[in-house]
Amino acid sequence: MSPTSGAVRGAAPSPWPDRSTAALSTGTRSAGLIVALGYLTGLVGGSLVAAVGGLALVTFGRCLAMNRGEQAQACASLAVIAGALGVTGLRWGTLELAEIRSVQAVLGPTLLVGPELEAGATIVTALAAALALALWLASDPGHGVAGRAWTGAETAVAALALVTAFWGPKILTPGSAGGAETAVGALGWVVATGLVMMVALGGSLGIGSLGPRSRAALTVGCVGALLGAGLLVGATV
Repeated sequence: MSPTSGAVRGAAPSPWPDRSTAALSTGTRSAGLIVALGYLTGLVGGSLVAAVGGLALVTFGRCLAMNRGEQAQACASLAVIAGALGVTGLRWGTLELAEIRSVQAVLGPTLLVGPELEAGATIVTALAAALALALWLASDPGHGVAGRAWTGAETAVAALALVTAFWGPKILTPGSAGGAETAVGALGWVVATGLVMMVALGGSLGIGSLGPRSRAALTVGCVGALLGAGLLVGATV
């Protein structure tokens, strides 16, 4: 028996994934970011489902470096986010991003378009999605400079998904004249996404201090998303 075998057997498992797992995690997260960004910026035509698929790839990559409890929290949070984004599709009767953007370009942000009950239901759902994003972020805030950079990029893309669904039309308009109008529109997207990121980051810090009690926050997010969907269905029936 090797003199070091006992020490190895008795050692605690490393919190870091091995190299192959880390490579798979990085590749999956990169692919998810590219997929989600393509749909959310309007460079690629598709539906909210496709954008959520990109976020799912990111979540899968993140989960490879998590324990089971963190994995459950990340996946449940993504489910709430996906459900909340689906409420936008329910509101406008479509999940196609191009159609949702077109409606918002004419009528304004989904959050503000009346009647009041429908707007209120959408606001409740958006708040639930923001809480779920904070939980998603708290499941793995990242380790070291590189880890935090990855988490920041992923949080930005997830925040952009919420902004796309609840706030405004697409960032890039093929065939547009560009100039000052395009610059102002892009700046608005940056500001809106930054605000959602700040809310998520601040919420994640508070949730991280709750420990096991963070499940209560997840329950609140689930209830909020279901309540928003229920109010919207009741208003349209």
